[in-house]
Amino acid sequence: MASLRKRKNYYSIVFATRVDGELIQRTYALGTKYKKIAEQKKLQYEKLYDAGEINPFDDDWNLQEYEKMQELKGTSVVSPILNELQKKFLREKTNVTAPTKRHYKYLLKMFMEDVGYTMPVTRIDADDIRAFCLRDDLANASKKNYLKHLKTFFNWLVEEEYIETNPCDKIALPRVRDNLVDKIIEEDDLDIIFKKFRDYQLKHKKSGAIQSSDQMQLWFKPLITLAFYTGMRRKEIIQLRWEHINLKEGFIRVTDTKNGSERTIPIFETLYWRLIAWRKLMGNPKKGLVFPSPRSTPDREIAMTGDNVSKRFKFYATEEAGLKDTINFHGLRHSCATFLLRIGFNVIEVKNMLGHKSLEVTNRYVHLVAKDLMRTANRNGKMNYLNGA
Repeated sequence: MASLRKRKNYYSIVFATRVDGELIQRTYALGTKYKKIAEQKKLQYEKLYDAGEINPFDDDWNLQEYEKMQELKGTSVVSPILNELQKKFLREKTNVTAPTKRHYKYLLKMFMEDVGYTMPVTRIDADDIRAFCLRDDLANASKKNYLKHLKTFFNWLVEEEYIETNPCDKIALPRVRDNLVDKIIEEDDLDIIFKKFRDYQLKHKKSGAIQSSDQMQLWFKPLITLAFYTGMRRKEIIQLRWEHINLKEGFIRVTDTKNGSERTIPIFETLYWRLIAWRKLMGNPKKGLVFPSPRSTPDREIAMTGDNVSKRFKFYATEEAGLKDTINFHGLRHSCATFLLRIGFNVIEVKNMLGHKSLEVTNRYVHLVAKDLMRTANRNGKMNYLNGA
């Protein structure tokens, strides 16, 4: 028989037998701090010992050397481990975009750090998934995202016959409250933000805190206007080039997209005049980044950092303009969607303009403009019963 012993966070296996009434023990380090892996190895070595295939009491026998030999023969004493299978999964996951694959890699790395890189996949159960995905420190949206991606990975393990059932199937997806309304701003809010931005710049320029054009953040108004009226993602904006903007015909061609497909966005008049002024300020360039970093030089083009853009917007929107703390840069994309629906764009047009993969994503915004639709119906005399007619 064998037992496990834990010392300094690592497990060892202890074999015990009696010879002429005397207790003899042999202890071997298992090289793992994860209990499930240790238990898996203990069960396997007990079977091998009972079958007479190993003799841990033989002075010439060594567990580490035995495991190396088994690995070379391709007959490891444990089932396929998580680290090796996640590598195989990522190699074969060719039907997704590069950013999605990176997300899978990042998520699986965190999961392996939680349960152990060398954890046998047959030993992972619903409790392991639940402990990782449904932690109290995660937002509901993150819980749903984690579970969704792990479920895909374990479905692959089932299809490849590494495991019989998916442990994620026993876990219900948490309900996520759709709080988009808390992240959306109106055109009037945009005007307030720009006024507070201007006041802040003038105040600190007068005090001497702002001395250079770089410190004045002249990119702020054109960039935020672009985000509000196009719904472009942050990465798409900071990588946007003048070659992709056709001011003469009034459209922007977005090429570096999350979904890997190009799309065309109309330039509304407010944005048009803002871009004209910004281009003139930059010396009327015909090519290059629309919003280059101040660190750019004639010989080296550097894009702005997305985090800085988001932080600056958050600062002026919430701290200076006093809008809700839930307002953030990505909320400008949500704001654009509701703005488009309100001015008459249909759901298909909004989907195409924002580059959504499915109508389900776009339909999230429809209920936000329900009151507008009711006002239109009432204005057309289709809901006179509300007025006592």
